[in-house]
Amino acid sequence: MVTIDAMGCQTAIASAIINKGADYILAVKGNQPQLLEDIKDEFRFAKTNKTTLNQTLDHGRIETRKCSIISDFEFIAQDIPWSNLSTIRLCSKIRLN
Repeated sequence: MVTIDAMGCQTAIASAIINKGADYILAVKGNQPQLLEDIKDEFRFAKTNKTTLNQTLDHGRIETRKCSIISDFEFIAQDIPWSNLSTIRLCSKIRLN
């Protein structure tokens, strides 16, 4: 399993990882504007396969973490050049003082 931040989120890198027999986790930000927009649409309009919430009390704050996973894409074209793209995960946290 190879993890790379947004700077390494490139189709050629994803293909090279798959060709070596590994899987990848890539961060998507503004460097992939169309993919980022498609991902936003997935989480905005599609059904999420699974969502988990975790709340903790840390340093006098309540922190809520939410993680959602989609593996049945409605808004991401199936012919995109991302080798073996199968799951998209969105994680966010909210701190309440």
